Amino acid sequence: MHRKLKSLCFTLFLILTATTANAGLSDALGQVGTQYADDAATSAGLPYTPSEAIQGIKDILSLEFGSAMTSLGQTGGFSQNPAVALPLPDSLKGLSNTSGLLGSLNSAAEKTVPSTDSIFMNAIQQLSITNASSLLDGGEDAITRFFESSSRGAIRTLMMPIVSKSVEAAGVDKYLSAMMTASSVAEPEFDPTAYVTDRTLDGIFHVMAAKEKELRATSGAGTTDLIQKLF
Repeated sequence: MHRKLKSLCFTLFLILTATTANAGLSDALGQVGTQYADDAATSAGLPYTPSEAIQGIKDILSLEFGSAMTSLGQTGGFSQNPAVALPLPDSLKGLSNTSGLLGSLNSAAEKTVPSTDSIFMNAIQQLSITNASSLLDGGEDAITRFFESSSRGAIRTLMMPIVSKSVEAAGVDKYLSAMMTASSVAEPEFDPTAYVTDRTLDGIFHVMAAKEKELRATSGAGTTDLIQKLF
């Protein structure tokens, strides 16, 4: 059944692509193409239309991010979760008095997450999806990994200024300097902002993927009618 929907989605994609050559007709014909594909799916007795699949995937991602924000955006959200806790970077391992720096790095990640809400939600809404059925039929975290591969770079760029403030608020530079003094070594090449940004993103996408696995395993129980229809 999903194969039929995939074919319909592909047909819709070709229609929309062909119409972009004429900007004056693109929007109008695009709407006609979307409606045609939805009507065809309904007539074929498929469980959902292409439009529902795309909207549902975005709803799933929004739900996943909400789970990540709740889990990670609090004291201990990173530091007390072994799956996402920030370790010391390799360049700093083996030095003295590392506990303060380690705690501040995790604190910076925890402070960052709540401020990424609009960045992630905008990225989700702007996500271009032309392979909805293959994502729904894919692996246990196919939707999350597609979103990550499509949007991580842009999200990272927008997050960097937020992380920079979090790093400062968590006192990372203070702990780093104290650790270097205690270890009597020159300060290594280490960018706390880039490090925390990348590790925070790793953690967010990890929790999102775990939530997707849960939704698939439970057929979307306790969520919306649309998500349950897709799973």
